[in-house]
Amino acid sequence: MCVGCGRRFAKNALVRFTVRGDKGNKTIALDKDGTAAGRGVYVCLSRSCFDKAAGKKVLQRRLGAASGLTLPREDFIRLLKLAGD
Repeated sequence: MCVGCGRRFAKNALVRFTVRGDKGNKTIALDKDGTAAGRGVYVCLSRSCFDKAAGKKVLQRRLGAASGLTLPREDFIRLLKLAGD
């Protein structure tokens, strides 16, 4: 299910995000293969859904992460390319 729009899609139609790093240096990471360990959240390949998920800090909340957690710029750019923008 996409955390941006709440709609259900096939797993291959979604992009998965996870938390990576150690205690003091955690970031939100794009899980390109969908195989990273741990909790993950999914966003469909829609720019508007990603904006909703990132803008309202849905990714951070759903991942159970601290409020200071960020999404690295290169992962954001990679997602936009996947979404066709």
